[in-house]
Amino acid sequence: MSSAHRRYGHRVLVQQLLVGLGAFGALALLGPKLLSLEDEIAAEVLSAWARLAVVALMGTGALTLARLRADQPNIEALARSAGPRHPQEIERVADLPTILTMRFFALSSVVSSALFIRGIRPDKLDDERAISLLVLAITIHGAAALPHYLLTRAATVGLLERSPIEQVGALLEKAELYQTPRRRVTQKLLLAVAAPVLLVGVGAVLTAHAHLRTFLEQSRQTTAVLIARAALEPSRSGRGEPGRADAIAAAAELGFIATRRPERLFEAEPSFERENDGQIAVTVPLDDGRAVIRFSANLDPAIGTWGALTAILAVLVAGAAGLMFGRVLAGDLLHATRRVRLLGTDSVLRGATQIARPARFKVVARLGLAIEDLTARFRVFAAAQERALEAREAAQRMRGLLFASVSHDLKSPLNSILGFAELVGQERLTPAQQESLGLIATRGRELLGLIETILDAARVEAGQLTLESQPTDVAELVSGAIRKAHELASDVNADIAVEIAAGLPWIPVDRAYATRALAVILAHALRVGTADPSARIVRLTAAFADLNGDYIRIEIDYGSRDVPPAELEALFNRQTTARGRGLTLGLSHARSVVELHGGSLEVLGALDGRPLCLAFFPKTPPHVRPRLSSFPTLG
Repeated sequence: MSSAHRRYGHRVLVQQLLVGLGAFGALALLGPKLLSLEDEIAAEVLSAWARLAVVALMGTGALTLARLRADQPNIEALARSAGPRHPQEIERVADLPTILTMRFFALSSVVSSALFIRGIRPDKLDDERAISLLVLAITIHGAAALPHYLLTRAATVGLLERSPIEQVGALLEKAELYQTPRRRVTQKLLLAVAAPVLLVGVGAVLTAHAHLRTFLEQSRQTTAVLIARAALEPSRSGRGEPGRADAIAAAAELGFIATRRPERLFEAEPSFERENDGQIAVTVPLDDGRAVIRFSANLDPAIGTWGALTAILAVLVAGAAGLMFGRVLAGDLLHATRRVRLLGTDSVLRGATQIARPARFKVVARLGLAIEDLTARFRVFAAAQERALEAREAAQRMRGLLFASVSHDLKSPLNSILGFAELVGQERLTPAQQESLGLIATRGRELLGLIETILDAARVEAGQLTLESQPTDVAELVSGAIRKAHELASDVNADIAVEIAAGLPWIPVDRAYATRALAVILAHALRVGTADPSARIVRLTAAFADLNGDYIRIEIDYGSRDVPPAELEALFNRQTTARGRGLTLGLSHARSVVELHGGSLEVLGALDGRPLCLAFFPKTPPHVRPRLSSFPTLG
């Protein structure tokens, strides 16, 4: 178990324990008073509630631990801000507050019903008051479920805020499709209004019922004493045993079971005792013994029924009001959400910032005003960003034109220099003159290649490089690239091993640009190998890229570990500079040329650390202009 999962579980369990203790504490405090229980019965009830509270809290804790253990991978992923792999896993975490709250309420209510089990239920607690206690317990547990849900939800929201935006967006889209947010807002407001009314209503009914029962018990106790003294006392009735029998029969018709015993009491005052079956026994001292009168003080069921109906009616009225308010709030939020989603850069720039209609809830009105203020600020930012983008595009166009103009102006005299050098080379020269002339021609061709690269890179950056693709034999493309590579790296005396698979089809490429792109990579590989004494020969391999034969793969093995694969990848992305004398700009341009053909260029590492450059060319030309992964940077 990770520390994040442990902290979340500890927080949820502590909150659940506190809410459970509060619920059972309120039940122990309010139950005896609301139901007017005698001290002896109240003490036994408190003892029973204490035992049941321990069982309920341990049970809910075990259920919570089991669910948290099942969701441990999802919770740990959210804690690391990595997020689960699927939106359904985020939904499982989001459902934790509801599930844990339902388990808390259900188990607490079931455990409270154990008050009817013999051995737990106090002996002198009658069925009527036991049922009243159970109703009160379920009501209090239901009211405690609301803070339990809110506290657990607050702990879970901290995890959900770390979820990946993409997965949360997919989850919200699914929820909105089924109108889940609107239903939940309505349900929560319904519960928020109905739960307090239910608690107050049930408490009022139980309190009124208990007080009426207490009043009835006291009045019937007084009646029982009067019956005993008036009808069973021989000195007053004067009717003897037959008269007493008639009086006992008449009392039985009124619900008073009277028995006369010859044993006399030393106490002069009547005594009252609640028996195990819930009946009350009144013992009255007589001149010739004592009278025991038993009776029950159960209220007419109609009284409890009317009280329950009144409480239900109050809850229904409150629920209807909560449902109405919930629908109004959900409607306002739905309207505001739709208006927010309609806001885009264009609408914000046009000044469409009203989020919601006149809201009937202040919270929605404040939300709308806050978002309107935010969009007003965003309008300024968006306008500035639009101007910055326009300025950047203009600067790029101007820079491309400048490089193209300068490169063109340099290319013309350089061609003249190379032409004159070729003419001079036809004359009879001394060895020293031939060496100098060769150096001029070599460096001139390098400079010409660099200028051509700059011109092409400027066209790529401006989006003006147009390819003229035509079917080309792979072998001819490779041979042309090797010749061009030797020209670009004429100072390197090294060979290139070539291996071309049989049966390769012709591919649609621009021969000039594709040849030059491969030549730049080969020339860079040749130059890198000169600085590594352990370098092997540069190797070029052409074959099918996959079983379908949709792409041709041209693989260039650098043969040297002097340039790591990561550094070579950075050179292709123009993120760093390295050895190669002007060829590094050509590498980034080579990737652009390959991608403009509809292919791709990748850099991998061999097992011994040597870099491998893989160029993929499609067998068929692309229908639309491909999107480049990066642009060659001119400065």
